[in-house]
Amino acid sequence: MGMRLKKWMSFILSAVLLFGVAFSATPSAKAYELPEGTVLNAKAAAVVFLGGSEKEDVFLLEHNVDEVHAPAALVRLMVGAYTLKQVQEKNLNMDTASGTYTLDIFNRYVAGTGVTAVGMEFGEVWSLRDLLTVSLIQTASDAATTLAVTISGSVEDFVDGMNELAKEIGCERTHFANVTGLDSLSQYTTTRDVYRILRYCMTFADFEPMISTVQHKVQPLSGGQPYIIVNRVDMLRQSSTFHYAPLKFGRTGLSEHEGWGLASVASDSGYDYMVIVMGCPPKNDKGHVGLHYTDSIDLYRWAFRSFAYKTLLTENEILGSIKVKNVWGRDSVNLVPKTPFATVVYNDVEVDEVIKKITTSAEVLKAPIEKGTVYGKVELIVNVDEKIGEVELIASESMNSNFLLVILSGIGAVFSSGWFWLVVGILVLLIGGYVALLVVSARRHRRKLKSRNKTHRRL
Repeated sequence: MGMRLKKWMSFILSAVLLFGVAFSATPSAKAYELPEGTVLNAKAAAVVFLGGSEKEDVFLLEHNVDEVHAPAALVRLMVGAYTLKQVQEKNLNMDTASGTYTLDIFNRYVAGTGVTAVGMEFGEVWSLRDLLTVSLIQTASDAATTLAVTISGSVEDFVDGMNELAKEIGCERTHFANVTGLDSLSQYTTTRDVYRILRYCMTFADFEPMISTVQHKVQPLSGGQPYIIVNRVDMLRQSSTFHYAPLKFGRTGLSEHEGWGLASVASDSGYDYMVIVMGCPPKNDKGHVGLHYTDSIDLYRWAFRSFAYKTLLTENEILGSIKVKNVWGRDSVNLVPKTPFATVVYNDVEVDEVIKKITTSAEVLKAPIEKGTVYGKVELIVNVDEKIGEVELIASESMNSNFLLVILSGIGAVFSSGWFWLVVGILVLLIGGYVALLVVSARRHRRKLKSRNKTHRRL
């Protein structure tokens, strides 16, 4: 590819990505702010506290997380996700099922791309486990394309499966065109979608042992000699100046047009965090390199030092009440959280300082009331306006209606009804009218009698 063509490709890709930012992406809320003076080299970044499941995860930092970017070799996370899904659905044995690197695969998918290969020889047969492991820890265009052809018959069909899976797991601004990570106008993703993909990968038991290995020995099933493949993530290697001991695993990607990206997970003192950075330049104005590593390390240190996991709501904590009718000896039912709630907050946040904004679905309830019925919600707020969670409120107990009170309530309801008093008013008017008619009729009768008496006297 000539320099002029490369410049045009760079311009077009940048325009497409900017178009996506301007017209497709929705703004994301800022969960927390980085300390004053913190400078990120990345164009987009996320820090996520990892709970027991995706529903319990908390985004602590959202920096342009919905802007589209070229994934580069971060595409291998989806390669891993789709492969593991297919292995599970087809009940494949990753150690015996195998794929063969062929001249046809090289000619169709590797030759002329400029994407790094691990050095497979034509005719080499690798297990699925070796193909996927090497695809995750190295650029390895030969291993990745062989894996795709082995799983789906062709790279094109494999990529179609990747796109279907991306939709299935909730990716909103992601599309794939290849498995190598080569920049393409139709290959893009967002930081938030990378989180979704990596979180999905983590649901497979085989994923972490593969991507976290520092060195992996490949033993071809036939046609080649053993390989020692080294993980490209410098933060995992003790010999690297970017080594970070808490790191569990990660995956880098280098886009020709946008620079470096890194998606990783670290664990320390019982806490797990995911950090994703995208769009880091190869070096800064001081000539420093590895900016995707330094950004990630800075974000991890901020997370580990600044936050603590705290229980903010207990299961039987009374947070409010609603008036009730027709219950003997009780005039209200207490509301408690449907579930306990715990999350990460700043270290200095005291539990009793968290604002609990309560909203109820009714002002008055009529018995019977069933324990566990939802009658409202509580929103948890810190720093005046930062919402950090929401839990439904339920009735703390069941309450049966009292028959006598129901009757009295019914009578009271009748007497308090506007229709009742309208009917009473009409009846009063009718009775009054009837009485008036009787009075008038009586007077006329008396007059007639008087008239008759006078007539008799004259006779």
